[in-house]
Amino acid sequence: MSNQQPPTELLFWSSHQIRQMDGFWYQVPLADRMAAFRSRFEPRSDDILLTTFRKTGTTWLKALCYNILDKEAEEQDLLAKKNPHEVVPTLDTTFLEDRTQDILLSSPPPQLLHTHLPYSYLPEAVRESGCKIVYLARNPKDTVVSMWHFYNKVLKSGPGDEPYPLEGAVESFCSGVLPFGPFYKHVVGFWEESRRRPQQVLFLKYEELCRKPKEQVRKLALFLGKPFSQLDGDGELEKVLWRSSLDRLKKLEVNKSGVGELNHVLNSTFFRRGTVRDWENYLTPQMAQRIDQLTQSKLQGTGLSLDD
Repeated sequence: MSNQQPPTELLFWSSHQIRQMDGFWYQVPLADRMAAFRSRFEPRSDDILLTTFRKTGTTWLKALCYNILDKEAEEQDLLAKKNPHEVVPTLDTTFLEDRTQDILLSSPPPQLLHTHLPYSYLPEAVRESGCKIVYLARNPKDTVVSMWHFYNKVLKSGPGDEPYPLEGAVESFCSGVLPFGPFYKHVVGFWEESRRRPQQVLFLKYEELCRKPKEQVRKLALFLGKPFSQLDGDGELEKVLWRSSLDRLKKLEVNKSGVGELNHVLNSTFFRRGTVRDWENYLTPQMAQRIDQLTQSKLQGTGLSLDD
């Protein structure tokens, strides 16, 4: 009988080294930044930490939360000049960047930050600080398709490279072997914590944000301690929704041609369609059925559904 242990390092999409730690997979080149974030980050009790699995609406969530907290400074419209990922840094991938340190030192309270790390891997200081956490989940089939488009852009070494097969992307997603995966374990960790501590952890769904934006953004603003005024109807809310919309942001020059100072990725990479059920244009019935069956199995007994 073989005593061979399963590998702790693998190639993601045949090109990107990832390592398994504490039941999740992480990109090896980012290990130092993640370790520094976990050991050195000192949150304040009024900090707000946005949390997402990759390709579940991170850019939109950053824009929404920034504009909710910055309603009084509408005339500045910082997101017209900077990509949301520059304004709200992702600490697990940029913690050792000088620019990130400048943001952390200069930001007035409440400080708005982001991470892709699962709940169990967050710095202990975050869980003990009492700071608020917002998690945004998305239907797994749309997550797969968005991930496939995104990684085909950022992992390609040249313009002539062939895209990675969609079948391979579905396989890595379903096996859980992908950056910050397994997906379901990531989602359930925050879901369960939101049920234990609803005053500190807010769990949102991308599809509900799309279908009922006013209702969901009101809930988000209330959680952030910046509720919308009832005096002007929906005027204030509609301004925030417009300033944060992916339609508006992707048309701005900074997001059409700029490159991120923190992530060194083309800003345009973060803007595609952002729609619900885009998976229908890509996944075969067999792929969709496989993901649906896995979703049902992984979420059974949790009380959570990720319907689209």
